[in-house]
Amino acid sequence: MTPALPPMPQVLSAPEGQKCTVGQASRRHSTARHMAQGLYLALLAFGISLVVIWPADSGLRRLDVFASALIVLGLLVVGAAGDMLAVAAAAGEEAALHAMATRRRPGARGALALKRRADHVVSIAGDIVGDVAGTVSGAAAMFVAMAAAERHHWPETVAVSVAVAAVAAVAVGLKATLKGVAIREANRVLHTVGYVSYFWHRLRRGALLKGRGGR
Repeated sequence: MTPALPPMPQVLSAPEGQKCTVGQASRRHSTARHMAQGLYLALLAFGISLVVIWPADSGLRRLDVFASALIVLGLLVVGAAGDMLAVAAAAGEEAALHAMATRRRPGARGALALKRRADHVVSIAGDIVGDVAGTVSGAAAMFVAMAAAERHHWPETVAVSVAVAAVAAVAVGLKATLKGVAIREANRVLHTVGYVSYFWHRLRRGALLKGRGGR
């Protein structure tokens, strides 16, 4: 005679309107976190742009056209370099960087840290540095064009239009070139940035030790 099996427990399912899986809750939390991060980056970009553009109007108007153009070009290079680093952090290979760090190559640990925090690097280097520098360079070019038009009696509309168009062309060319390099040589770009950071920390540490020794 076979023993009787215990009755199966009844499984009560939640109503259709109250079902919420762990995956859905995780997706909602991730969406809220990304929205908060986007709002924070927007406010940070607004503050940085305001701080930079506000004194740029009076400062660039006092310089000659050549010096002002060099400043605008520097801003464009900074913005393109930020986008280059963001692309390299996203396209880099962690395994190769980890192997370099294992061999204790100078700067490899910094490069590996950049890759492992690629989302932060993309937000800061691409969204903050790249976009803010591009926007500020356009505004600076407008200030320079207005000052040059006033000084040399040029048509202001024509001068501003040509200056802004030139900045847009240079920005697109620089970003396209450096992003292409970042995709092809992502690990080398990250290692270069890591080595610069390594060398800078070595210099600071040496200066601190020298200052303490002099006391």
